[in-house]
Amino acid sequence: MRPAPGPARGAASHSLARSFGWAFTGLTETAVRERNMRLHLGLGVLAAAAAALLPIGAAEQALLLVATALVVAGEAANSALEVLVDLVSPGPEPRARIAKDAAAGAVLALAAGSVVVLLAVAVPVLGAVRSQLATLAPPAAGAVLAALATGLLPVPRPRALAADAALAGAGAAGLALLARSAERWAGLVAAALLLLVGVGGAVRRRRGVCARDPAPHQG
Repeated sequence: MRPAPGPARGAASHSLARSFGWAFTGLTETAVRERNMRLHLGLGVLAAAAAALLPIGAAEQALLLVATALVVAGEAANSALEVLVDLVSPGPEPRARIAKDAAAGAVLALAAGSVVVLLAVAVPVLGAVRSQLATLAPPAAGAVLAALATGLLPVPRPRALAADAALAGAGAAGLALLARSAERWAGLVAAALLLLVGVGGAVRRRRGVCARDPAPHQG
């Protein structure tokens, strides 16, 4: 007996591509609506740049990048839970407050853990970094420029298209400075992906995605 035909490869690939597109949209819309996500994206670029520039091993680099990804993912999950709680319980409800506070606490724990990871990785190599300050200054400045662009692009305020383009160009220029001295490609790729989320946020904002209206904290 011949096996039943499965879904066409083209249809499966298209479905997978759409799934990735929806996931990316979720990140970009969260960046527009949530100030904390914009902050985490900018700081994530700096952490990724540290992974690319610091004289550390592959394990330490992986720890930095995983910690960065967890913070961004945690903030996205926190935003999703807040929206769901508001949808299910629009009025004051103690259990809704507990759910929101617990989710925010999870993000705080992840952020604090990422700071500890950064300190654990960076402190042992401070001596080597001091001896390379002149070499590291330009890529570090590029990382700061890319981080600022990443955090500012999704800000939900009216802005001319030229200003958005200038911010995106500044972020790309910052990554180019970083790339000239980066010895590890993974950190550079992570920083570029975070900048891409920022650019996507600017596109979503221009298409009419507005910031979340501040709702009173339920309690």
